[in-house]
Amino acid sequence: MEQLSSLFAVGRRNFDRRFIKATGNTPVEYAQRVKIEAAKKAFETSRKTVNEVMYDVGYSDAKAFRELFRKLTGLSPLEYRMRYNKEVMVW
Repeated sequence: MEQLSSLFAVGRRNFDRRFIKATGNTPVEYAQRVKIEAAKKAFETSRKTVNEVMYDVGYSDAKAFRELFRKLTGLSPLEYRMRYNKEVMVW
C-alpha cells in the first residue's frame, strides 16, 4: 500500500481515505474480497482441494482463510463447493 500511495503521490492516510470513499472498503479488505472471489470461482469450476485453492489465492494459514471465507460468504469452503460446483452436484 505504501508503494501505491507513493505512486499516486499522496500520503498513506490520504490514499486510504480516497480508497475507502471509492470502494467502500479499506485496501486490505478489498484485497481480501478479491482473493475470496477468486477462491469462490475456483471452488465453482475446479476439483482443487481447499488447501490448493487457499495457496493459489495467496493464503498460507488455513484457519484464517476458512474464517474469512465463512465471514464473507456465509459458508465454509467445503459447503460452498458442495452448493455451487456443478461437477460435484448429483441430481
